[in-house]
Amino acid sequence: MLKIVNLKHRFMLGAINKALAAALITSLLSCGGNSDKTDVVSQTNPEQTLNPTLITPNTASAPDPVPTTAAALEKFWGLYGAKETFTPMYVELITKLLEAEDKVFAKDYKAARTIVDALIAKYPLMDNTESSRDIWSRNYYSARNKKPMPHLGEPGAYAHLRMLDDITNFGTKNPLPGTTPIQMAIVMPVCSDIVLKSGAIFKNERLSPEIDADDYKVVRQSLRLFQSYMLAISKGELRLELSFYKINSCIQINKTIFNAQAPIMQLPPGVIEKSDMFWMIYPTDYDKNMEELGGGMGSFDQKPLFIIDDDWLFKKKKGDEQGGGVRTEVERRMYIPEWVQHEFFHHLYSSWPEFKLDNAKAHMWFDRTTWADDFIGQIEEDYYSESLRKRLYNATPSIAQKLQRAAK
Repeated sequence: MLKIVNLKHRFMLGAINKALAAALITSLLSCGGNSDKTDVVSQTNPEQTLNPTLITPNTASAPDPVPTTAAALEKFWGLYGAKETFTPMYVELITKLLEAEDKVFAKDYKAARTIVDALIAKYPLMDNTESSRDIWSRNYYSARNKKPMPHLGEPGAYAHLRMLDDITNFGTKNPLPGTTPIQMAIVMPVCSDIVLKSGAIFKNERLSPEIDADDYKVVRQSLRLFQSYMLAISKGELRLELSFYKINSCIQINKTIFNAQAPIMQLPPGVIEKSDMFWMIYPTDYDKNMEELGGGMGSFDQKPLFIIDDDWLFKKKKGDEQGGGVRTEVERRMYIPEWVQHEFFHHLYSSWPEFKLDNAKAHMWFDRTTWADDFIGQIEEDYYSESLRKRLYNATPSIAQKLQRAAK
């Protein structure tokens, strides 16, 4: 059975309570919409030839991200008005975090930890002090007036820092051999028929040809940090591997019917059973005013199912704070892991209901008054990290055991 937990991903960030001389950041990352009421059903066209095409992953040819960082930064600064137009904090965070990320990819966790420690010493993680909240609020708002506006997440770069903090915290204390492979099947229907709530219909939207360029470079780039994160939080056991499948049929998408089950059911024999999680990337076109569509987290046979559209990897939506325009490599590497982490924790929290880390309405982490007494952070990224370290990391069964869903 397939259940959608949420179907739209939107951020809101604000500074409040100025009278108390604190710019308190409230990060409301919402998957939004009628998420808990949305059904996912199979409505394939019976006249369509169902002939899935398997693209076998070639990990040896997967692009190495390290050499691209300098060029990616140069392009990012140029697009947004030169490096000198950003605050020193913004520049340092982006530059140093990508450097630490490259060290993580090279499995040099100690060097990455040194960078992370230096950043946290200078820009403290958010706790119950006004100063730490104000630092991150000012950093975020320093780039909001740029046209186009850079999109690193909200508050800019904070989620990336917290993920690297967790990865390097575990990686410097524990061996991370990745002895147990788990599989993410990336499922890509080649076309979609989209019905918007306005009544507009877009037939036969085609999957972006950029998706499979350079051995799925953009998709791999979007998941590399999450792969390192999975390795760390499983105490070095789980090695997340990717496989890519194009499905040669159209799916129907609208606000009440999201046809995510059909493409998965069309995978080659044995793939569903051998997969531990799925990511469906469906075709859309932001240039046709499709901002109301989006993605989120569902489940298929009790396995995590991430859902998103293809343009989201390359473009920023026009109708919200992202402000439209291209999504650069820097933004993709820093923001998309934040989205993946948000969706992933929906699954983790539902896997250990005894910890009561999420309530029936979901997104309990938005309401600071509901947090456990031993949590000291302020926004959702703090909630993830604290719940991981204080509850899930030593849970029984372990994270590694819970995430192995494939048939043996």
